[in-house]
Amino acid sequence: MKDMRKILRPLGSGLAMGVPLVLGILLKDPRISSVGAMGAFSYLAFQHISIAYNLKAILIHGFTLLLAFILGALTALVPWSAPFIIGCLSYSAFLFSKIYRLPKPDYFFVLMLYATGFNFHADTVGMIMHQSSYLLYGLAGSVFSGLLVSLIERLPLSTETTRFQKLSFQDKYYLALYQQPEMVLKALHFSIILFIATYIAYLLKDSNGYWILISAAAVLAGEHMEKIKNRTIGRVVGGIIGLLLGFLLMSLHLSLPILAVVLILLNFLTELCMPINYTVANFFTNPQVLLLMTIGSSFTPLQLIPLRFSGALIGSLLAMLLIFVMDWSLKQMEQMMIHFKEE
Repeated sequence: MKDMRKILRPLGSGLAMGVPLVLGILLKDPRISSVGAMGAFSYLAFQHISIAYNLKAILIHGFTLLLAFILGALTALVPWSAPFIIGCLSYSAFLFSKIYRLPKPDYFFVLMLYATGFNFHADTVGMIMHQSSYLLYGLAGSVFSGLLVSLIERLPLSTETTRFQKLSFQDKYYLALYQQPEMVLKALHFSIILFIATYIAYLLKDSNGYWILISAAAVLAGEHMEKIKNRTIGRVVGGIIGLLLGFLLMSLHLSLPILAVVLILLNFLTELCMPINYTVANFFTNPQVLLLMTIGSSFTPLQLIPLRFSGALIGSLLAMLLIFVMDWSLKQMEQMMIHFKEE
Protein backbone atom coordinates (compact mmCIF):
# COMPACT_ATOMS: atom_id res chain seq x y z
CA MET A 1 0.00 0.00 0.00
CA LYS A 2 2.89 2.36 0.76
CA ASP A 3 4.27 2.00 -2.79
CA MET A 4 0.76 2.43 -4.16
CA ARG A 5 0.38 5.70 -2.23
CA LYS A 6 3.44 7.10 -3.98
CA ILE A 7 1.60 6.73 -7.29
CA LEU A 8 -1.94 7.51 -6.14
CA ARG A 9 -1.24 11.03 -4.89
CA PRO A 10 0.37 12.16 -8.20
CA LEU A 11 -2.46 10.46 -10.10
CA GLY A 12 -4.95 12.38 -7.97
CA SER A 13 -3.13 15.61 -8.79
CA GLY A 14 -3.34 14.86 -12.52
CA LEU A 15 -7.04 14.04 -12.20
CA ALA A 16 -7.71 17.27 -10.27
CA MET A 17 -6.15 19.29 -13.08
CA GLY A 18 -7.88 17.19 -15.70
CA VAL A 19 -11.35 18.24 -14.52
CA PRO A 20 -11.08 21.97 -15.45
CA LEU A 21 -9.13 21.12 -18.60
CA VAL A 22 -11.84 18.76 -19.84
CA LEU A 23 -14.66 21.10 -18.76
CA GLY A 24 -12.97 23.93 -20.65
CA ILE A 25 -12.98 21.79 -23.80
CA LEU A 26 -16.59 20.63 -23.39
CA LEU A 27 -17.91 24.12 -22.56
CA LYS A 28 -15.66 25.72 -25.21
CA ASP A 29 -14.28 28.23 -22.72
CA PRO A 30 -10.43 28.26 -22.64
CA ARG A 31 -10.43 30.34 -19.43
CA ILE A 32 -11.87 27.36 -17.53
CA SER A 33 -8.85 25.36 -18.70
CA SER A 34 -6.15 28.02 -18.14
CA VAL A 35 -7.37 29.71 -14.94
CA GLY A 36 -9.30 26.73 -13.57
CA ALA A 37 -6.20 24.54 -13.74
CA MET A 38 -4.56 26.77 -11.12
CA GLY A 39 -7.43 26.02 -8.76
CA ALA A 40 -6.42 22.35 -9.02
CA PHE A 41 -3.42 23.15 -6.80
CA SER A 42 -5.95 22.93 -3.95
CA TYR A 43 -5.51 19.15 -4.16
CA LEU A 44 -1.92 19.43 -2.89
CA ALA A 45 -3.29 19.75 0.67
CA PHE A 46 -4.18 16.03 0.45
CA GLN A 47 -2.69 13.86 3.21
CA HIS A 48 -2.93 10.17 4.05
CA ILE A 49 -4.99 10.80 7.21
CA SER A 50 -8.76 10.60 6.75
CA ILE A 51 -11.57 11.51 4.35
CA ALA A 52 -12.81 14.30 6.63
CA TYR A 53 -9.30 15.76 6.93
CA ASN A 54 -8.76 15.79 3.17
CA LEU A 55 -12.13 17.37 2.44
CA LYS A 56 -11.51 20.10 5.00
CA ALA A 57 -7.86 20.67 4.02
CA ILE A 58 -8.58 20.84 0.27
CA LEU A 59 -11.47 23.29 0.74
CA ILE A 60 -9.48 25.54 3.10
CA HIS A 61 -6.45 25.47 0.81
CA GLY A 62 -8.62 26.11 -2.25
CA PHE A 63 -10.46 29.11 -0.84
CA THR A 64 -7.18 30.51 0.49
CA LEU A 65 -5.73 30.26 -3.03
CA LEU A 66 -8.85 31.99 -4.39
CA LEU A 67 -8.50 34.84 -1.89
CA ALA A 68 -4.77 35.15 -2.65
CA PHE A 69 -5.50 35.38 -6.39
CA ILE A 70 -8.17 38.05 -5.81
CA LEU A 71 -5.83 39.99 -3.52
CA GLY A 72 -3.08 39.86 -6.15
CA ALA A 73 -5.45 41.06 -8.89
CA LEU A 74 -6.73 43.88 -6.66
CA THR A 75 -3.14 44.86 -5.85
CA ALA A 76 -2.50 45.22 -9.59
CA LEU A 77 -4.95 48.15 -9.54
CA VAL A 78 -2.53 49.87 -7.12
CA PRO A 79 0.74 48.16 -8.15
CA TRP A 80 3.11 50.17 -5.94
CA SER A 81 1.51 48.52 -2.88
CA ALA A 82 2.53 44.99 -3.95
CA PRO A 83 5.87 44.81 -2.04
CA PHE A 84 4.19 45.90 1.21
CA ILE A 85 1.29 43.46 0.82
CA ILE A 86 3.55 40.50 -0.05
CA GLY A 87 5.76 41.36 2.92
CA CYS A 88 2.80 41.20 5.32
CA LEU A 89 1.31 38.16 3.56
CA SER A 90 4.51 36.10 3.55
CA TYR A 91 5.34 37.01 7.16
CA SER A 92 1.93 35.98 8.49
CA ALA A 93 1.73 32.90 6.21
CA PHE A 94 5.13 31.64 7.40
CA LEU A 95 4.20 31.99 11.07
CA PHE A 96 0.75 30.49 10.52
CA SER A 97 2.23 27.43 8.79
CA LYS A 98 4.65 26.85 11.69
CA ILE A 99 2.08 27.43 14.42
CA TYR A 100 -0.42 24.99 12.87
CA ARG A 101 2.28 22.60 11.57
CA LEU A 102 0.97 22.71 8.02
CA PRO A 103 2.61 20.10 5.77
CA LYS A 104 4.40 21.05 2.58
CA PRO A 105 3.74 22.85 0.28
CA ASP A 106 2.15 24.92 3.14
CA TYR A 107 2.05 28.58 2.02
CA PHE A 108 4.00 28.42 -1.29
CA PHE A 109 0.98 28.18 -3.59
CA VAL A 110 -0.71 31.02 -1.72
CA LEU A 111 2.19 33.27 -2.71
CA MET A 112 2.19 31.83 -6.22
CA LEU A 113 -1.51 32.56 -6.76
CA TYR A 114 -1.03 36.06 -5.35
CA ALA A 115 1.79 36.66 -7.85
CA THR A 116 -0.29 35.21 -10.70
CA GLY A 117 -3.25 37.42 -9.78
CA PHE A 118 -0.92 40.42 -9.71
CA ASN A 119 0.03 39.67 -13.32
CA PHE A 120 -3.61 39.48 -14.45
CA HIS A 121 -4.84 42.41 -16.50
CA ALA A 122 -8.24 43.35 -15.08
CA ASP A 123 -9.47 46.94 -14.97
CA THR A 124 -12.43 46.60 -12.61
CA VAL A 125 -13.31 44.73 -9.42
CA GLY A 126 -16.19 43.02 -11.27
CA MET A 127 -13.81 41.67 -13.90
CA ILE A 128 -11.44 40.45 -11.18
CA MET A 129 -14.21 38.56 -9.40
CA HIS A 130 -15.38 37.04 -12.67
CA GLN A 131 -11.90 35.85 -13.64
CA SER A 132 -11.27 34.52 -10.12
CA SER A 133 -14.44 32.42 -10.20
CA TYR A 134 -12.81 30.10 -12.76
CA LEU A 135 -10.54 28.81 -9.99
CA LEU A 136 -13.59 27.10 -8.49
CA TYR A 137 -13.56 24.58 -11.35
CA GLY A 138 -10.12 23.46 -10.22
CA LEU A 139 -11.25 23.40 -6.60
CA ALA A 140 -14.21 21.18 -7.56
CA GLY A 141 -11.82 18.86 -9.41
CA SER A 142 -9.55 18.76 -6.35
CA VAL A 143 -12.41 17.83 -4.01
CA PHE A 144 -13.56 15.09 -6.38
CA SER A 145 -10.03 13.74 -6.81
CA GLY A 146 -9.25 13.96 -3.09
CA LEU A 147 -12.37 12.02 -2.13
CA LEU A 148 -11.75 9.40 -4.83
CA VAL A 149 -8.12 8.79 -3.82
CA SER A 150 -9.16 8.70 -0.14
CA LEU A 151 -11.70 5.98 -0.93
CA ILE A 152 -9.23 3.98 -3.03
CA GLU A 153 -6.72 4.13 -0.17
CA ARG A 154 -9.50 3.11 2.23
CA LEU A 155 -8.78 5.99 4.57
CA PRO A 156 -11.02 6.21 7.65
CA LEU A 157 -13.92 8.64 7.59
CA SER A 158 -12.34 10.60 10.43
CA THR A 159 -9.68 10.27 13.12
CA GLU A 160 -9.55 11.19 16.79
CA THR A 161 -8.57 14.75 17.64
CA THR A 162 -4.92 14.84 18.71
CA ARG A 163 -3.61 16.61 21.81
CA PHE A 164 -1.98 19.23 19.59
CA GLN A 165 -5.25 19.99 17.77
CA LYS A 166 -6.98 20.58 21.11
CA LEU A 167 -4.52 23.32 22.05
CA SER A 168 -5.57 26.96 21.79
CA PHE A 169 -3.95 29.23 19.22
CA GLN A 170 -1.86 30.88 21.95
CA ASP A 171 -0.60 27.53 23.24
CA LYS A 172 0.24 26.41 19.70
CA TYR A 173 2.16 29.65 19.18
CA TYR A 174 4.23 29.23 22.36
CA LEU A 175 4.89 25.57 21.53
CA ALA A 176 6.07 26.48 18.03
CA LEU A 177 8.25 29.25 19.48
CA TYR A 178 9.73 26.84 22.03
CA GLN A 179 10.54 24.26 19.36
CA GLN A 180 11.77 26.83 16.82
CA PRO A 181 12.99 29.95 18.67
CA GLU A 182 14.27 31.39 15.38
CA MET A 183 10.77 31.20 13.84
CA VAL A 184 9.84 34.89 14.11
CA LEU A 185 13.24 36.09 12.91
CA LYS A 186 13.19 33.69 9.95
CA ALA A 187 9.69 34.89 9.02
CA LEU A 188 11.00 38.46 9.04
CA HIS A 189 13.99 37.52 6.87
CA PHE A 190 11.83 35.73 4.33
CA SER A 191 9.32 38.59 4.14
CA ILE A 192 12.13 41.12 3.55
CA ILE A 193 13.55 39.00 0.72
CA LEU A 194 10.12 38.63 -0.89
CA PHE A 195 9.55 42.38 -0.43
CA ILE A 196 12.67 43.03 -2.53
CA ALA A 197 11.73 40.34 -5.07
CA THR A 198 8.25 41.83 -5.43
CA TYR A 199 9.64 45.33 -5.88
CA ILE A 200 11.79 44.04 -8.76
CA ALA A 201 8.76 42.18 -10.13
CA TYR A 202 6.81 45.47 -9.98
CA LEU A 203 9.56 47.26 -11.94
CA LEU A 204 9.50 44.47 -14.55
CA LYS A 205 5.72 43.98 -14.53
CA ASP A 206 5.44 44.43 -18.31
CA SER A 207 7.95 41.59 -18.79
CA ASN A 208 6.16 39.01 -16.62
CA GLY A 209 8.28 40.02 -13.63
CA TYR A 210 5.98 38.09 -11.32
CA TRP A 211 8.04 34.98 -12.11
CA ILE A 212 10.83 36.53 -10.05
CA LEU A 213 8.56 36.51 -6.99
CA ILE A 214 7.42 32.92 -7.63
CA SER A 215 11.00 31.67 -8.05
CA ALA A 216 12.19 33.47 -4.91
CA ALA A 217 9.30 31.97 -2.92
CA ALA A 218 10.00 28.49 -4.34
CA VAL A 219 13.67 28.65 -3.36
CA LEU A 220 12.92 29.99 0.13
CA ALA A 221 10.55 27.06 0.69
CA GLY A 222 13.72 25.06 1.38
CA GLU A 223 14.00 27.18 4.58
CA HIS A 224 17.51 25.95 5.46
CA MET A 225 20.63 27.26 3.72
CA GLU A 226 21.74 23.92 2.25
CA LYS A 227 18.27 23.15 0.87
CA ILE A 228 18.00 26.70 -0.49
CA LYS A 229 21.29 26.18 -2.39
CA ASN A 230 20.04 22.88 -3.81
CA ARG A 231 16.72 24.43 -4.79
CA THR A 232 18.49 27.32 -6.53
CA ILE A 233 20.60 24.93 -8.59
CA GLY A 234 17.56 22.75 -9.28
CA ARG A 235 15.46 25.75 -10.29
CA VAL A 236 18.06 26.98 -12.80
CA VAL A 237 19.22 23.64 -14.24
CA GLY A 238 15.71 22.21 -14.27
CA GLY A 239 14.50 25.44 -15.84
CA ILE A 240 16.91 25.18 -18.77
CA ILE A 241 15.88 21.62 -19.67
CA GLY A 242 12.21 22.25 -18.84
CA LEU A 243 12.05 25.34 -21.03
CA LEU A 244 13.62 23.47 -23.93
CA LEU A 245 10.97 20.78 -23.52
CA GLY A 246 8.31 23.48 -23.28
CA PHE A 247 9.58 25.13 -26.46
CA LEU A 248 9.39 21.80 -28.27
CA LEU A 249 5.81 21.15 -27.10
CA MET A 250 4.65 24.68 -27.91
CA SER A 251 6.18 24.43 -31.38
CA LEU A 252 3.98 21.42 -32.14
CA HIS A 253 0.82 23.62 -31.91
CA LEU A 254 -1.14 20.85 -30.22
CA SER A 255 -4.93 20.87 -30.28
CA LEU A 256 -6.64 21.60 -26.96
CA PRO A 257 -7.67 17.96 -26.26
CA ILE A 258 -4.12 16.69 -26.85
CA LEU A 259 -2.76 19.64 -24.87
CA ALA A 260 -4.99 18.65 -21.95
CA VAL A 261 -3.58 15.10 -21.99
CA VAL A 262 0.00 16.45 -22.08
CA LEU A 263 -0.71 18.84 -19.18
CA ILE A 264 -2.22 16.06 -17.06
CA LEU A 265 0.84 13.89 -17.74
CA LEU A 266 3.23 16.76 -16.89
CA ASN A 267 1.33 17.45 -13.67
CA PHE A 268 1.52 13.78 -12.71
CA LEU A 269 5.27 13.65 -13.38
CA THR A 270 5.85 16.88 -11.42
CA GLU A 271 4.14 15.55 -8.30
CA LEU A 272 5.78 12.14 -8.69
CA CYS A 273 9.29 13.61 -8.91
CA MET A 274 8.96 16.53 -6.47
CA PRO A 275 9.61 14.48 -3.28
CA ILE A 276 12.42 12.56 -5.01
CA ASN A 277 14.40 15.13 -7.00
CA TYR A 278 13.57 18.86 -7.18
CA THR A 279 15.69 19.39 -10.29
CA VAL A 280 13.94 16.65 -12.28
CA ALA A 281 10.53 17.92 -11.11
CA ASN A 282 11.38 21.27 -12.72
CA PHE A 283 11.83 19.50 -16.06
CA PHE A 284 8.04 19.10 -16.06
CA THR A 285 6.94 22.20 -14.14
CA ASN A 286 8.26 24.68 -16.69
CA PRO A 287 6.59 23.23 -19.81
CA GLN A 288 3.39 22.91 -17.77
CA VAL A 289 3.44 26.63 -16.97
CA LEU A 290 4.25 27.61 -20.55
CA LEU A 291 1.50 25.46 -22.04
CA LEU A 292 -1.11 26.77 -19.58
CA MET A 293 -0.20 30.33 -20.56
CA THR A 294 -0.74 29.60 -24.26
CA ILE A 295 -4.32 28.36 -23.82
CA GLY A 296 -6.62 31.01 -25.22
CA SER A 297 -3.78 33.52 -25.67
CA SER A 298 -1.51 34.77 -28.42
CA PHE A 299 1.78 34.09 -26.64
CA THR A 300 4.57 32.47 -28.66
CA PRO A 301 7.50 30.37 -27.36
CA LEU A 302 10.05 33.02 -28.27
CA GLN A 303 8.15 35.57 -26.14
CA LEU A 304 7.68 33.43 -23.05
CA ILE A 305 10.86 31.38 -22.71
CA PRO A 306 13.42 34.20 -22.17
CA LEU A 307 11.04 35.87 -19.69
CA ARG A 308 10.44 32.63 -17.77
CA PHE A 309 14.14 31.79 -17.59
CA SER A 310 15.26 35.29 -16.56
CA GLY A 311 12.55 35.33 -13.88
CA ALA A 312 13.67 31.96 -12.51
CA LEU A 313 17.34 32.98 -12.60
CA ILE A 314 16.91 36.41 -10.98
CA GLY A 315 14.44 35.23 -8.34
CA SER A 316 16.42 32.13 -7.35
CA LEU A 317 19.82 33.85 -7.17
CA LEU A 318 18.37 36.87 -5.37
CA ALA A 319 16.76 34.70 -2.68
CA MET A 320 19.89 32.59 -2.19
CA LEU A 321 22.20 35.62 -2.03
CA LEU A 322 20.06 37.53 0.47
CA ILE A 323 19.45 34.53 2.72
CA PHE A 324 23.19 33.83 2.66
CA VAL A 325 23.96 37.42 3.72
CA MET A 326 21.39 37.26 6.52
CA ASP A 327 22.60 33.84 7.67
CA TRP A 328 26.21 35.01 7.66
CA SER A 329 25.30 38.19 9.58
CA LEU A 330 23.52 36.18 12.30
CA LYS A 331 26.50 33.86 12.70
CA GLN A 332 28.84 36.84 12.99
CA MET A 333 26.61 38.37 15.66
CA GLU A 334 26.52 35.07 17.60
CA GLN A 335 30.30 34.83 17.49
CA MET A 336 30.61 38.39 18.77
CA MET A 337 28.22 37.63 21.64
CA ILE A 338 30.22 34.53 22.59
CA HIS A 339 33.45 36.54 22.42
CA PHE A 340 32.06 39.28 24.72
CA LYS A 341 30.82 36.68 27.24
CA GLU A 342 34.24 35.03 27.37
CA GLU A 343 35.85 38.38 28.09
